[in-house]
Amino acid sequence: MDIITVHHLYKTFGKGENAVHALNGVDLSIEKGSFTAIIGASGSGKTTLFHMIGGLDTPDEGEILVDGIRLSGLKEKELAVYRRSKVGFVYQSFNLVPTLTVRENIMFPLSLAGTTPDPSFFAEMTELLQLKERLDAFPQELSGGGQQRVAIARALIAKPSILLADEPTGNLDSKSGQNVLGLLKLSVETWHQTLVMITHNLEIAQMAHRVIRMEDGRIHG
Repeated sequence: MDIITVHHLYKTFGKGENAVHALNGVDLSIEKGSFTAIIGASGSGKTTLFHMIGGLDTPDEGEILVDGIRLSGLKEKELAVYRRSKVGFVYQSFNLVPTLTVRENIMFPLSLAGTTPDPSFFAEMTELLQLKERLDAFPQELSGGGQQRVAIARALIAKPSILLADEPTGNLDSKSGQNVLGLLKLSVETWHQTLVMITHNLEIAQMAHRVIRMEDGRIHG
């Protein structure tokens, strides 16, 4: 069963001679519960596609359907609800709040939404991500790998349908990157979530169930 369907997606930035065709007729289906890596050089269109699926930008043409929600036509307030409830984001920069503890950083999205976590899920997740003993620590007291694990926990806390990761190991050394990615893959397999990751690193991409290559705004393979 497909959880993400992208049909005939076009996106152009700029006009005339300076126009950049970031997406040039993209069609893509991603199966629920899968781990898909999207690779490509800078300017290939992978980040633009990432933003479209995440509801962070809108296409010039085409449709995006995510977990039964058709994104085209949604107003900004509706897109904000979609991002908060359906999508978990993990970035190269950890984007943690330095004045909040690990526990508070993880809970931050739920605090904004005015909701509380499932206590058993919180306990299971923090143990899986090796954070159970560091919940009262502050981000600066953790290694880069530790901070990225907090960012992953924060993305997972609302139990999103899909997890979007943008170069999640980009700021980590090779060993820490492999460890974090292994935990990220394990977490989505444990809770049957769908992971879409964009990366330049072919070695990292090989850990995915499926690798998609983008070039000049199109999908190849």
